[in-house]
This record gives sequence, structure tokens and C-alpha cells, in this order.
Amino acid sequence: MVTTFFTLAKRCLLVCLGGFLAVVPILAQLLEKNDKTLQRKNEYETQIQQTTQNGRIAVIDGPVDPSEYIIGPGDLFGVNVWLSPPLSLQLPVTPEGSIIIPTVAEIQLAGMNLMEAKRKVISEIRKKYLSGDISFTLLAPRMFAVQVSGFGFTDMTVIVQATERAGDAISLAEAKTPDELKKTFQSTEKMLKESVPGSRRKVEIQHRDGSRSKADIERYMVTKESKCNPLLRDGDVIIVPAKNLLRDFVGVYGAVNAEGAYEFVEGDSLTSMLRIARGCSPLADSGLIEITRSDELGNTNRTSSYDIRTILAGRMRDMALQRGDRIVVKEKIELRRDYKVRVDGEVLRPGYYPVTKDSTKLTEIIAAAGGFTDFASLSTSKIFRRSITERELASERLESARGGVTRDDSAYFDLETKVRLNREQVVADLVSLFSGQDKSKDVYLRDGDEIMIASRKKTIYVFGQVVNPGHIPFLRGEDYRYYVQKAGGFTEYAREGDVRIIKANTKQWLAPGETTIEEGDYVWIPKEPYRPFGYYIQIYSQVFGILGTLATLTVLVIQATK
Repeated sequence: MVTTFFTLAKRCLLVCLGGFLAVVPILAQLLEKNDKTLQRKNEYETQIQQTTQNGRIAVIDGPVDPSEYIIGPGDLFGVNVWLSPPLSLQLPVTPEGSIIIPTVAEIQLAGMNLMEAKRKVISEIRKKYLSGDISFTLLAPRMFAVQVSGFGFTDMTVIVQATERAGDAISLAEAKTPDELKKTFQSTEKMLKESVPGSRRKVEIQHRDGSRSKADIERYMVTKESKCNPLLRDGDVIIVPAKNLLRDFVGVYGAVNAEGAYEFVEGDSLTSMLRIARGCSPLADSGLIEITRSDELGNTNRTSSYDIRTILAGRMRDMALQRGDRIVVKEKIELRRDYKVRVDGEVLRPGYYPVTKDSTKLTEIIAAAGGFTDFASLSTSKIFRRSITERELASERLESARGGVTRDDSAYFDLETKVRLNREQVVADLVSLFSGQDKSKDVYLRDGDEIMIASRKKTIYVFGQVVNPGHIPFLRGEDYRYYVQKAGGFTEYAREGDVRIIKANTKQWLAPGETTIEEGDYVWIPKEPYRPFGYYIQIYSQVFGILGTLATLTVLVIQATK
């Protein structure tokens, strides 16, 4: 019995030991995988930390050009040798400018471009590993400090990434410039009237080795030529000079996408300057481009014409520019415009309708709008036109003051001009034109005209000093007394002798005997003003005083003639 027990226990122990030995390789693989995952995570976080120094993420504007990128301390590279098993390393460039590859060598790389470094490193690795593919890849560019100085900057240090360019460093320095300093440079600009802070076409970069290079950032923005905005190196000093657009300029005007005066740089040509002006517009006549050139005294020497298509096709040499040249790109003939009018009110199809300049008549637009409804009132319909702007209004006020007008005339002129500014009215007799078929009354419409076809009111509005102001049904042939009676008659304060008829169409104020009441007119009854007793005493005293004076003069005249 005891022997059987030990035998079973021995078998169980062997089974457990065998299972443990089978599980160990699996656990080892899992642990190794977790270690690699953790290692990759740490490497990724390190790379992110390197590219987010100075509290920002550096943005790369495209793939790194191996012939342009210069290697320096802090660059992180990946070295891979594709063997079985593969060899994969992530190695930084040391502060001494070298990279240490285990089992291979320490290789000096600082100052080389990326293309030269790739050839050198792969050549050294090949001496150790005779087979397998080899790669040497830039994983994370280094960060370093550069200095920005010149007009608008006070020797400011900024942190950049090795893939960033001179324009990026200037933008960073501008963002760090205090607002107070910006205001100082802005006020300086206003006082000089000639300088505009910060040239972007004549930027100079001083390198640590004593060499210098130029940057033309405006040109880089349109051409993306790397030489116009070079990559930065450790310890660079960027000098931004002031620019003077009154003397050092080339003007580009006409059918281009960005008109204006641009800073001149030696070597500028017609095509390069047109690109800086963001190219010709769709309406440009590329075969008619004029360059006007003056001498140093400002006298015009000559104006020459060029066909940009011939230059781009290589059949003509590009035109070299000089300081002070002015380029004018002519436009093609294009008379099409968004001419339209709007019809509102009592028509079947109100809305906007296109018109042709100075050739579309009112009758054509009304026909296009489907004609009038049964409720249209042609006698009170109007056409409004806007032909004056706020700027023109100010000019008219100044010009009218030169004419020696009186203050009253000037105030009245301002009132009438404000009415014009709101909308002018086009004189049109729609009744004769449409009801009487008098084609001589037709009018030509202009862009922006508003045609308002009024509704028939069929009432006369009576207001002022009547018992019940309001709308009274219109009855043809009746005068104002009929409508006043329908409104309850005059009140005790009504000035019955000063009743006025306000015409619905012209808004004129007329006496009852000067017009016939028509549909939509207004009847206005003014109020007798309140006068205190003292007012009448003063009037009577003045009258009696005048009479007394006249009586005295009469007596004197009679005495003198005796």
C-alpha cells in the first residue's frame, strides 16, 4: 500500500515537472516581448520628448533632403543589420560629434551631410558584417539654440529643430517679442515713413565656422527652393535688416493675385517677381506685360512690353529687373458683370432678375416677373436706385462747403443727400406705361435697382386733431371734409385752416385746394399750439407800442406841415 502511494506521488511529480518545463519557454517569450514593448515605448517617449523641447512640437515641412541636412550632436539614428537574428540599434550622436556602434567602431559624423554620413557608416559596418542589408536612418533631429537679431529684434535666442529653417526661427522670435517692443518699432516706422520692420528677402545667416549664407523667405514661400530658406545649424546667428520700400522696391500691379510694392533683391527677374506677387490672375493678358524703368533721378526712360508665355516656353530670355522697376500686367477685355435688379411687391414672381448694362427696360423685367397681380397699385409704385456711397457723401459735403452756401442751405443739402444715400427714386409713370401703353414712358434699369410694386390701399388715412384717427374707405371725388367727418370731426384744438394732404406717392404736403385726394393719401390736421396768457399780453403790448409810435409820427408830420 505504501509502495503504491509513493509510486503515484512520483508519477505526479514527474508530470508537474514536465508541465513546468513546457511552460517555461512560453513565459520567457512573453517576458521578452513585454520587455521589448516597454523598451520601444520608452524610446518613443524619448523621441517625443526630444521633439517637444521648449514647449512646442517642431513641424517638418517635408522629407529631409540627405544632401542638405548637416549632422550634429544630439541627432538620433537607427542602425539595422538584417541578419538572422537581425541587429537593431538606436544610437545618438555624442557631444563630440561621433556615433558609437557596438562591435563596429566609433565614427566621426559632425559636420557631414546625411548623404555622406550614410555612405561612411554603412561602409564601416560592412567591414564587420559581410552579409545582410544595412540601413542607417535619421530617427529624431536634434534641438539647438540660434540667435535672431536685427531690426525688430533684440539679440533673441530661440530653440529650433535641425529640420527647421531661417524663416521658422524668425517666426519664433516674433512670437517671443514683447508687445511693448513691437509698439516701439511700429511708432518708429510711422516716424520714418520709409522703413518697414523686418526684411524677409535679405536675411543673412552667420555660421559658427565663419561662413555666411543668405535667405529670401518671400521667394521661398512661392518657389519652395531650399537655397532661399536654408536649414539652420548649431550656433547660427540670423540677422534681419530693415527694408525700405520707398527706394528699394519693384512694383507689381494690374492682373496679379497680390498687387503691391515688393522689396528688390539683386537677381530678380520678371518671372520670379510675378511668382512673388502670387502669379497672374485668371483675367490677365499674359501677352501684354509692361515694365516701366526710370533713371536715378526718377525720370522715365522707357516702357517695354513682354509676353510671359514666350519666356516660359524658353523662346525668349527672362527679363532681369532693376531697382525701381514697375510691372503692369494688363487685363483681358471682360465686360461681364453681375448686373441684376430686384422686383418686390405685387408681381406674380418677385425676386432678382439679371439685366444688361444700359439696355434692359422696365417692361422686360415686369414681363419676366409674370406681370402684376390684381392688387397692384401702379400710381404708388416706385423704382429706387443707389448711386452714392458714404465716402462720396463726405466728399460732396466738403465740395459744397467751398461754394459759400449758407448754414441753412448746407443743412438742407445734408438732409436731401441723406435721402439720396438711403435710396434715390427713379421718376417713372407706371400708369401711363402699363395702363396707357405709352412706350415713351419706359425706363432703362441699372444694376442694383429695386422695383417696388405697391399694393392698393383703397383707404385714406386721417390723423392729427380728429376724434377717431384711422383709415377711411376711399371714395373717388370726395374732398378732405368728407374724410374728416367720417373720422368724427375736428377736435377743439384743431387748426382747421391749416389742413394738409400728404400724397402717397411723392410725400408732398399740399393744401386741400392744390390737389385732389387720391387712393392712399394722408389727411393731416395740425394742433393749435398752447399759448399762455402772458404770451398774448406781450404780443398786445408790442402792437400797441407800434401803434403809439405811428400816432406820434403822424402828429409830428402834421405839426411840421403847418
